Amino acid sequence: MKKQAGIVIAVLVTVLTMGTAFAIQHYASASQPVSEQVTSRVSSSSSTATSSVSRQAATASRTTSKKKATKTKRAATSSHVKRQHQATSRATQTRTSKRHQASSSTKQAQSSHVTRRATQQSSTTKTTKSAIATKKTDTPTVHLVVSGYHKTFYDGRVKINSKSTAFSVLQASKLKLVYQNGVAVYVSSVNGLAENDVKVGSGWKFRVNGKFIDKAANKKAVVKNDTVHWYFTTKGY
Repeated sequence: MKKQAGIVIAVLVTVLTMGTAFAIQHYASASQPVSEQVTSRVSSSSSTATSSVSRQAATASRTTSKKKATKTKRAATSSHVKRQHQATSRATQTRTSKRHQASSSTKQAQSSHVTRRATQQSSTTKTTKSAIATKKTDTPTVHLVVSGYHKTFYDGRVKINSKSTAFSVLQASKLKLVYQNGVAVYVSSVNGLAENDVKVGSGWKFRVNGKFIDKAANKKAVVKNDTVHWYFTTKGY
């Protein structure tokens, strides 16, 4: 830039110098001989050449200005393209973020659905178990204990109905029984342990709720939550 300004100033100085010289020669040519006029014309030609150089310098300056304007325009275009690219990138990021959010919402909805189904299934299972437990609780039972000679043959609960007796409860234990059937049932052996095996007079007796029952086992009715105890005795009672 400084170099171009220096060229322009030099051209202007040259033009002014040549113009002044031309004017002086013009006024002096009227009184000068022909040879001097020729010299004056030569000087005039030099002035013309200098003017031509000045025009070329001006043209070069305009060319430089155009180049600067072109560079400025290109820079502006590049900036515009960059802004468009940034805007496109932001729009793409926004779409990607929305798709990610939509995907996350879908996954959350699916997870929530699975959780609800699991909860419903768990609730159904608990309800079923509760119903089964209730049913079991509603089923009437009695506590049966069968005691042999220094050994327990059975200890647990047995289901009963409205016709259950102390004898039917013993049958429900699935132990091996030997008995005389009739109007009054008499049990002589339980699980291989028979009367008189330990000594004469030993045999099987039963109690209901801790009380000795002086009647046949098939004649003693039992009800829910009773305790029936069959035992082998060597004392006769």
